[in-house]
Amino acid sequence: MKQIAISGLGGSIRIAFMANGRLQEWRTQDLGAHASVGDIYQGRVADVKPGIQSAFVDIGTGQNAYLYVDDTIGAASGGPTKPNISERVQVGQKVLVQVSKEASEMKAPKISMRISLQGRYLVYLPTEESISISRKITDDANRQRLQQVIASSLAQGEGCILRTEAAEAEELGLINELAYLRNRWQDMLRTAETLRQAGRVFQDAELIEVALRDGMVNGIDELLVEGAAAHQQVKAALAAFAPEEQEKLRWYQGKQSLFDSLGVEAELIRARDRQVPLKNGGSLVIDKTEAMTVIDVNTGSFTGGGGQQREQAVTATNLEAATEIARQLRLRDIGGIVIIDFIDMKEQSNKERVITRLKKELAQDAVPSTVLGMTSLGLVEMTRKRARASLAERLTEPCDACKGRGRVWRVDELIRRLYAEVTALAKSQEAEAVLVEMPPRLLDMINEQEKTDAITWPVHLYKQLVPAMSPDEYRIGYVGSRAEAERLRSK
Repeated sequence: MKQIAISGLGGSIRIAFMANGRLQEWRTQDLGAHASVGDIYQGRVADVKPGIQSAFVDIGTGQNAYLYVDDTIGAASGGPTKPNISERVQVGQKVLVQVSKEASEMKAPKISMRISLQGRYLVYLPTEESISISRKITDDANRQRLQQVIASSLAQGEGCILRTEAAEAEELGLINELAYLRNRWQDMLRTAETLRQAGRVFQDAELIEVALRDGMVNGIDELLVEGAAAHQQVKAALAAFAPEEQEKLRWYQGKQSLFDSLGVEAELIRARDRQVPLKNGGSLVIDKTEAMTVIDVNTGSFTGGGGQQREQAVTATNLEAATEIARQLRLRDIGGIVIIDFIDMKEQSNKERVITRLKKELAQDAVPSTVLGMTSLGLVEMTRKRARASLAERLTEPCDACKGRGRVWRVDELIRRLYAEVTALAKSQEAEAVLVEMPPRLLDMINEQEKTDAITWPVHLYKQLVPAMSPDEYRIGYVGSRAEAERLRSK
C-alpha cells in the first residue's frame, strides 16, 4: 500500500512517502530564509568570476548563490565556443533565478536563470522558446498531436516540456494547465517588480503540488492530511491537477499525531544511525565523507556453511541489501558519489542479479541515479543527483561540544518534536498545562518564537531550564493542571 502523509502543524509543511507501512522519503518546507529547490528569487549579481565562468548572486538569504554560465540566458555566442560569463551578467544586475540545488554545509545553493514551472502533464519554460516531448512517448502520431496542441498554445519566447503523463491527457487539460502555469509566472513577475531588494518571489506549494505529482507517477492508495489549512491546500491542488484522485483524500484528526501513528518519527530517529539492520541478520553500515558516501554490507549473524550453500545465502543477503540501500539513499537524501561494498559472490550471474535489483529499486526514486557497474575489487560505483540538502543536514546541526565531530537535532526540529508531543498529550489527556525541562538553546528559541507569535501552544507551556541537559533533548515532567505545573516549576 502506498500512502502520502502530509502535516501542516507547527508552522511548516512536512510530507512522508510511505510504502507498506515503511517510510520511503521525507520532505520538508521551511518558511524561513532557507532556499529550497524550485524556489524563485529576485537576486542581484554580487560578483562575476570569468576565470571559473561563474557569478555569485545575492538572493537575500545571507549566503550568495552560485550561477554557472550554462544556467544563464542571453543572445547566442555565434559559435561553438561557450560564451563568457561577463557577456551574460554584470555586477549589480537584477536577475530572476530559480534554485536548482540546495545549499549544504560546505557549498552555496546553485541557481539558474532558466526558470521552469512544474505541472502534472508539462513543464512550462517562460524564458526559453522550445518544445520537448518525453522519450517514453513513442507513438509518432501521439507525439505529433501533442506537438501541434502545444505549439498553437505557446506565445513567442515561451516553451515547455511534455511529460510522459501527457500521452493520455486530453487536449483541453493540457491547454488549461499551460494557462494556469503561465498565470502563475505573471504573478511572480508582478511580485518581483514590487521588491526593492533581493528576496523570494515564489516558493515551490508548491511543495504539496510536487509531492502529489510525484506520488501519482507511481500510484497513490491513500492521502492522509493533518491540519485544516494543509487539508484545504491539498484539496485545492487535487481539484486543479488530479480531480480523479480526490476520493483517496483523508483528513486525519486522531488524538495521536499523524506521523507518530504511522511510525514516521521513530523512522527518522533511526535514519540518524550509522548501522541499518537487515531482516536476515545482516546489516548495512553507512559512512559519509567529504568526497563520497560508502556503504558496507555485512553478513552479521549469518553463519552458513561453505560452497553453494554460502553462495546462495550471500546472494540473498545482497539482494535484500540492494533493496534497503535504495530506500536509505532516498530516505536520507544522499547525493553525489556512492560506493557499495557488497558481500563477495563467486558467480557472475549472481552479481548481475544484485546489480539488476539495485537498478530496479532506484528506478522508483524521483531523483535520478546512475549505476556505473562493479569494479575489479567487487565495489559497486553509482551516483545520485544531489538536489536537496541531506536528511542529516535538514534535521541536525554540528555539535558545539565535540567541535563538529558529532551532530545534534536542529533546534527548530526539536521544537517541532516537542510541539507534536505536547499536542498529542493535550488531545489524549485533556490537560491544561505541561511542564517541560529543557536545555538553554531550546529555551531561548522558544522564548524568541513566542515573542513574535511564531508558535502557539495548544496548552499552557511551563519551561524549566536545565543547563546541564544534552542540547538535543527535553523532558516532559508533568501534564495536568496549571496550578500544579506552576508549583512544580517554582520548587
